[in-house]
Formats: sequence, structure tokens, C-alpha cells
Amino acid sequence: MTVSEPTAPGETTPTEPEASEREATEPASTEPETVIVVEEAPRPKRRGLVIALVVIGIVVVLGVVAVIAESLARQQASTLIADQVRSALQLEADHPVEVTIEGTSVLLQAAGGRFERITAVADDVAFGELVGDLELIAEGAPLDVSQPTDSVQAVFRVAESDVAALAGFLAGSVVTDVRLDEREIRFETAFSFFGVEFSVGLGVTPSVQDGQLAFTPSSVELGDDRLDAAELQQRFGGLVEPLLTSQLFCVAQYLPQALDLTAVQVGDEQLVVVFTGEGVALGGPEFTTRGTCG
Repeated sequence: MTVSEPTAPGETTPTEPEASEREATEPASTEPETVIVVEEAPRPKRRGLVIALVVIGIVVVLGVVAVIAESLARQQASTLIADQVRSALQLEADHPVEVTIEGTSVLLQAAGGRFERITAVADDVAFGELVGDLELIAEGAPLDVSQPTDSVQAVFRVAESDVAALAGFLAGSVVTDVRLDEREIRFETAFSFFGVEFSVGLGVTPSVQDGQLAFTPSSVELGDDRLDAAELQQRFGGLVEPLLTSQLFCVAQYLPQALDLTAVQVGDEQLVVVFTGEGVALGGPEFTTRGTCG
């Protein structure tokens, strides 16, 4: 005899046949179970990248520092050299002097104790009444200015228009025109004689004589006729001797005594005067003291 448990009102209890029927009607799954495997992506080598970026940053910073240091060293060296040039030439403190330090890095040259080549240019330098541009070139200049420099050269360039300052000194008369032509300095003057206008030209050839600039008359132009010095002597003999006498112009008094006048020539619309010196200490007395003319 089976005794069934009482049920709550409204609640139904499935009977065994109903449960068996439900299991029979549900078809069994025959598909295999799918398993999804997610592979982990390899991590980037961040450490190596960071190190590379740090190294690059250090190289960039060092490069910038080197450029700044080189620029400051070049600027400071140029300023000191410009002041030294002004002192040697007795120029005003604010006279423009452009300095160029050639060769490799200034820092490397300074570390070696010697500059390969230094160029200093000062415009409008006066040698008495003669005004021109002066270029100083020092090769093998030691950092210690009391030590000798391998060589020093000074090139003084006078423009054609400024050569007229020599007119009164050389021609001794009022000059109406100055020309640089065929290695001569040609002065031209005009005068009137009994109402007739005459044009006279004097050609002068510059040279070096006893450490001074020598200007020797080399030709005379009368109107359209031109006679050189030999022809003048042949025609007029001793009468023209005073006319053909060289005039000396001292330039040593305007430059350091260590520099000797070595060459002069009439170039392309300019008069070029060259001075040289070897074994000169740029900070020594021979470079800070003016020369003299004997």
C-alpha cells in the first residue's frame, strides 16, 4: 500500500510517466564540443626600444652641446684676435675687424695649442693720407701669443679712387684724373698757356726700395703723344733728370716693425702692397711696436 505525500493547494507533482516522456522526446546531442583556444600575442621588446631611444637622446644632446661649445669658442677667440689686431694697428676700439679662423674645429685646434690659419680684415685703414683695406693672415699661430707664429702676411689694397691721395705727393700739381693702367699709376693734369689748353699725363711705376714704397716716373703724355722714360732721356738728357727721380713713401711707421715691405703692384683697379714676417710673436714687442723708416 502506497501512501502519497499531501501537496499544497494549486501545486501539481509530475508523475513518473510524464518525466520519462519528456526525456524520450529530447533528442541526444551528437555534435562534438568546440573548444576555442586564444593564443597570447608576443609582447614587444619594449626594453630594447627604450634603451635605443635613450642612446639616441644622449647623442643628440651631446651633439647640441658640442655645437654650442664650438660656437662660443669661435666667437670668443675671434673677439680676442680682433682686439689684438686693433691694438697692433692702433685702431679705434670700435673699428670693425672681421676675423675668420680656418681649418678644423676651433676647440680641437686650441687643444693642440696652435691655430692653422687666421684671417683678419679691417677696412678703411689709413697709412697717412692713403686709405685702404688691410688683410692680415697668420699661419701656424700658437695659442700662447708670446710664442712665434710660423708666418704673418699683411696685404694692403688701395682702390683706384683712393690713390688720388698720392697725387700731390707725386705729381706736385693739381691732378684732374688718376688711372691704374698697364702697371702704372697715371696722373693727369691740365693747364692753359697763352689761352691754349694743354693736357699732361705722368705715369708712375711703384716698387720697393730700401723698405719703402718708391714711385718712379716711367712715362709722360703730352696730348696724344706718349714718351717713356728712356725716350725722354734720349731727347732731353739731363733736363728731365729731376722729373724722373723716384719719390719714396714710408709705410713702415703705420705697421708693426716685425712686418717688412716685400712687394707692390698695380692690380685690377687697385694698388696692392704686401708685407711679410716670419717667426713673429703676435704678443711680443716686435708686433706691438710700430716700425720706422731709415
